[in-house]
Amino acid sequence: MKPNVGDINFWVSGDSFPNFCRLYCDLVFVVAEKVYWGNANIIDRNDVIVDNDEAYNDHYRWAMHQHHLKRRRRYTLKADPEYSFQPQDIENNLIDIIPFLIEQGITIDDVRQGMRSGFNSKPLRLESLASKLYNWFE
Repeated sequence: MKPNVGDINFWVSGDSFPNFCRLYCDLVFVVAEKVYWGNANIIDRNDVIVDNDEAYNDHYRWAMHQHHLKRRRRYTLKADPEYSFQPQDIENNLIDIIPFLIEQGITIDDVRQGMRSGFNSKPLRLESLASKLYNWFE
């Protein structure tokens, strides 16, 4: 992944992986800022990137114990609070995006294959469909 400012990321979870029948959108994350860490493998709680204690515990503290980078720079993506949201239906349930994808001519098998990396999942690039999916939630 090489996210840029303005990109729309959809965080999803399936009812079962890799043979899911539903794919719920947990978060629509519009990138407002891409901030590089001063040190790729450690960040202090008081660093200006860290918003609060909860953010530090959930998103930063782990870097000291794993995923050490030797050549790459580590960065944090900040969401645009005006355009990022958790899509829910009228009953506050997460919304299944499979019907939208099928409307766009993408089969569920295409999605299953596109999100599969060995036994793990991987990001599926939507390219021009990202804006359409974003608008579909409105």
